[in-house]
Formats: sequence, structure tokens, C-alpha cells
Amino acid sequence: MEPVTWGFIGTIVGTISGASASILTTVITERNLRHIKRDEALFAREEKAKEFQFSNLLKLQDVLSSTMRLVARAHMEDREHFRQRHSPSDVSMLSEELDNELLMSSKELSILSERIADDELRENIKLLRTKMTSVVVAESAEDSGAAFKSLSYAFDESMAEIGMVLRNTL
Repeated sequence: MEPVTWGFIGTIVGTISGASASILTTVITERNLRHIKRDEALFAREEKAKEFQFSNLLKLQDVLSSTMRLVARAHMEDREHFRQRHSPSDVSMLSEELDNELLMSSKELSILSERIADDELRENIKLLRTKMTSVVVAESAEDSGAAFKSLSYAFDESMAEIGMVLRNTL
């Protein structure tokens, strides 16, 4: 073969290998860009979820504190009623204002607690809500006092657990 033919064959092979390398580089670059964009979107979603949980838990702490104050007021009203009642059949009724405040607070607490991502914390808050209810529906001063004491310990533990989850969310 003549040198010109070899030169032509070399040029063709060089062009094909150069084009193949360029195409391969483009394919690899595009694939890496897709992976990077997917990872960025996943990271953004995770950060948004963390921010939501963080703000939900902060709001939950506020609502729990205000609900606890309302339950304490209800407990005090019940104790006063138990002390002043004339017969055991007298039914204790909360003031309409306090009853409405408790209802709204309980509703908000229910909504916020269902938004908690941490299953264990969500169950803990549900138990705490049950203990709050047991204070309000107690049928005697002794039952109310015991329920309130149990609620106080559970409240402190729940607030500590919320704080721990908040710190881990950061």
C-alpha cells in the first residue's frame, strides 16, 4: 500500500476514535449532570422536610404549654367545684370560655401531633393528650389530683423528648 493510503486510513481511524471519545465524554458528562440534579432535588426535599418538622415541633411545644396551662385551670376549677358541691351527684361543669379554649387547643394539638415524623414521639404526644383528657374528665378530687400529677411528669418527659428531637433535626 502506498503511504497516501496509510495516511488516509490513519486520518479516518483518528477521526473515528476522536469522535468516539468526544461522544463518550458527552454521555458521561450528561449522566453525571442528571445524577447531580437528582441529588440536589433530593437534598432540597430533605431540607424542606427538616424545616417543616422543626417549625412543627416548635409550634407543638407552644401549644402543649398553653394546653397544659388550660388543663391546670380546669383542674383548679374542678377542685373548687368538688370542694363546694353539696351532694356527690352534682356534676362539675367547666366555664364555657375554658371549655372552648380547651376544645380549640386540643384540636390544634391533635393536628400538630399527627404531623410529627418521629413515630415514637407522635405516640408519646398521643399518650400525653390522653392524660390531659383524664384530668379534665376526672370524677373526684382524688382522681383529678392523681391524673394531674401523672400528667405533670409525662409533660416534662414529653417536652424533653421534643427538645431532643429538635436538636437532632438541625
